[in-house]
Amino acid sequence: MRAAPTAGFPALTELDGAGWTRLLRWLADARQDTPVLELAGMHHVFRADDVRTVLSDSESFSSDRSRLMPPTAQLGRGNLTMMDPPDHTRVRRIVNQAFTPASVKGLTRAIDEIAGELVAGFAPERFDLVRDLAYPLPIRVIARFLGLPEEQHDRFRTWSIGFSRGDAAEMDAMHRYLADVAAARRARPVGDLMSRLATAEVGGVPATVDEIASLSGLILLAGHVTTTSLIAAAVHELCVSPPLDARVREHDRVGDLVLEALRTRPAFAQVTRIAARDATLSGGTVPAGALVSAWILSANHDPGLNPDPERFLLDRPTRRHLSFGHGVHYCLGAPLAQLEAVAAVRAVLGRFSRLAVCAPVEFHPLPTLSIRRLVLTGQAYDS
Repeated sequence: MRAAPTAGFPALTELDGAGWTRLLRWLADARQDTPVLELAGMHHVFRADDVRTVLSDSESFSSDRSRLMPPTAQLGRGNLTMMDPPDHTRVRRIVNQAFTPASVKGLTRAIDEIAGELVAGFAPERFDLVRDLAYPLPIRVIARFLGLPEEQHDRFRTWSIGFSRGDAAEMDAMHRYLADVAAARRARPVGDLMSRLATAEVGGVPATVDEIASLSGLILLAGHVTTTSLIAAAVHELCVSPPLDARVREHDRVGDLVLEALRTRPAFAQVTRIAARDATLSGGTVPAGALVSAWILSANHDPGLNPDPERFLLDRPTRRHLSFGHGVHYCLGAPLAQLEAVAAVRAVLGRFSRLAVCAPVEFHPLPTLSIRRLVLTGQAYDS
């Protein structure tokens, strides 16, 4: 393993403009000079091929990170992101029976209605796109999909914050609530996603109530992170590039905008695995038991994956990314996230003829680096 190109990461708090460029430059240097870098007790992996290997080779790189999480009895049961095959395979089959393409497509009208309602409530002179649209839209959609009451949205937000902070008490409270709902749906299904999860079987064996609660919690909380990030990233790109904004509007390129935003600013800059055995990546050794950080952001900007990777191109002929993961852990909510993001951007463009950033952009810390606060001003069509 070669020496680090720098003593540590560049500043990860100012990721707008020049700060973002510096981070991408640092990652490019790491891909070239130190593709496997041990830093602060973590082995970081930067090249696309290596990141793909870490994400897909569950025999060498385990997703079972429960021992790194707060000590809560329920944590990890049914949580697909912390399971390896064969347990992951069984639970994923249950989810696949309930979370079908047809069920996602059936949400299209509701997504458009919720997005339109939220955007109509914006104060044109100043609004926070994340607070007012990018966060509430996926939470409301997923809650409706699961069959959870909309009046619980504030409660879901509290749990989401607790989840992101590793608050065991909040995670246990969420689990107890969802376990009660799962038990009720198993006794009396009503046709929502929670009911389908509660009644699905693999080999004649249903999931446990604890597994259903964990699955539902994952769908509810982790499921909204990607969509929130994607909406904010796409709209932010329009704000900082007026020519791009004009082209997207004139030629109806919202779908391409969303896909390129997904590639350039993934919701999770990095994901963590645990080396189950000694492994070799790009000539570097990762010892068994080591924590491994696979940099999705770096992989998506690897020129071996995407030529001219740091340019934002609507017409990119081949757009490859690992933003939704790879292999058995490929995000089951990927189609829903894209559907919501396209609806959200269309709603914003339909309300405003012009958008501008009017306050410093704030970002979440690792592992996401996604936009936390995006304060905009807009020129409404009816003003």
